Amino acid sequence: MTRATRTASGVLGAAVAASLTFAACSPPPAADGSGGTATAGGGSTTQSITVWLQQKPDTASPLLGGTYGNSEILNVTQDLLVNVAADGSLEPRAATKWVLSPDAKTLTLTLADQKWSDGKPFTADDVIFTLNLYVNPAVKSPLATVLKPIAGYDEVASGAAKELSGVSKVDDHTVKLDLKNPDVGFLYTLFGATIYILQKDTVGKEDPAAVASSQIWVTPGKVPGLGPFTLTTYSPGQRAVFTKNPNFRKPVPFTTLVESLVSQDVATQQLSSGEIDVSLVAATDVATVKGLEGKGVKTVSNEVPGFDRYTVNQRKDYLKDAKVRQGLLTAIDRTGIISSIYAGQAKPVNSVFTSPKVVKDGFNTYAYDAAKAKQLLTEGGWDFNREFTIREVNNNAQRASIDQVVLKNLQDAGVKATIKPVDQAQLTEMLTKGDYDIFLYGGGSYVADPATNIPMITCANAFPKGANLPNYCNPQVDSLLTQAATITDETERSKVLTQAGKLENADVSHLYIARPTRVFAFSSKVTGGIRGGDGMSNMLMSVQDWTVK
Repeated sequence: MTRATRTASGVLGAAVAASLTFAACSPPPAADGSGGTATAGGGSTTQSITVWLQQKPDTASPLLGGTYGNSEILNVTQDLLVNVAADGSLEPRAATKWVLSPDAKTLTLTLADQKWSDGKPFTADDVIFTLNLYVNPAVKSPLATVLKPIAGYDEVASGAAKELSGVSKVDDHTVKLDLKNPDVGFLYTLFGATIYILQKDTVGKEDPAAVASSQIWVTPGKVPGLGPFTLTTYSPGQRAVFTKNPNFRKPVPFTTLVESLVSQDVATQQLSSGEIDVSLVAATDVATVKGLEGKGVKTVSNEVPGFDRYTVNQRKDYLKDAKVRQGLLTAIDRTGIISSIYAGQAKPVNSVFTSPKVVKDGFNTYAYDAAKAKQLLTEGGWDFNREFTIREVNNNAQRASIDQVVLKNLQDAGVKATIKPVDQAQLTEMLTKGDYDIFLYGGGSYVADPATNIPMITCANAFPKGANLPNYCNPQVDSLLTQAATITDETERSKVLTQAGKLENADVSHLYIARPTRVFAFSSKVTGGIRGGDGMSNMLMSVQDWTVK
């Protein structure tokens, strides 16, 4: 065992010990009994499932950047056109069919024949309204730039037009998207983003300037959805309770879904006691959870379609030099982190281009070397007297453990690093203001196609106008991605995308940590249908398929 690995293990132990102090802080069951086995007339048990709420939600707005907490609400109440599964495959959701024209300039969507949760028909008008709402400049959605390839985007975004000229209705269940230029990867970019389809009749009555941050999204009964459940009770900081949507496109196999906000170690303990039925398991607790098989607890796992990384705030001048970012990455003992905190259940990542369509031969691996890190930082003009802030969100023990190791690693390289916590409710504001140097986050669906990387690294997508959190910008990368969009031959397209990947790898757009394998555990109450994902929110994309006792 290396010194760095021992350091990571020690930090993890401290983090787990600290988190155990919250073991008595589990929220009480709801007064109506919906948190567990509420009984109906005659004493029979209703079909109620309780899952771990991974993070505290704020507004749960579909128009803002996703967090685990917000997405756990959205992924059961609203719906996407198409879901990008963990293996990169495309799955029908609100759209049952999608066809990209041979010239890659028109995407035609066939919509599901279903109703909204309030019983109104779901039609093409709702999709057209939704896409225009995301682009509306008054809404200020950071997800809007995903739609930039659609004809008319620039006119709507600038306020010169009210609607996207490239979005049209063929009939009530068919929508046509005309693109400004050929774009082979657009369907992956569109489907890989969290563009939730919203009801025109209800959401269209809201003020566009206020709707993104409105409380309507966490107000039970306020916003109809296409998802398998509807929100019935919301207790901030404790739980959310949902009832199955009778108008979902297939029968939902159980009545009530409860999301309970506790720390991850408490959720693991409650799997044994039966208070939690489904939870993400920390990598270091997998062996313990598998030991609960005698109590009916089972596990499912998969390599996630995204990865864990730090956004590096390149709005700050001192983080704009690639040598500085190379130095910061070289300072981090990622091998030790994978060995200890991920318990070996992760793979190293050295670029945001994780799709197999990009060839990684010759990419810099940025092996851990504190002395070399200090040299790179010096070459980049780093001021070793400058204070360096790692922001840390609450209720994620694994990421807190990683932060502790990274803190020590950076300090060993001479960086005056400190950790400054931020509450989940203030996260969007923190990211918008840029009040951080680095911040650890994960998620995404990047294995399907390299086009899914466009929102997170291109210049035009710089946050808060787009989803490019670090504000990384390399015009050469942008140019290569634009060129690749027009190439229909996959071999030639792969060559161009690989060039873009090499540039991004050299630039270190993010501090890449790892692509993990996530393990989820579920009680004997759930008998099948659960699929993995990156976090609880992704796992809930399969909730309509679960079978329960």
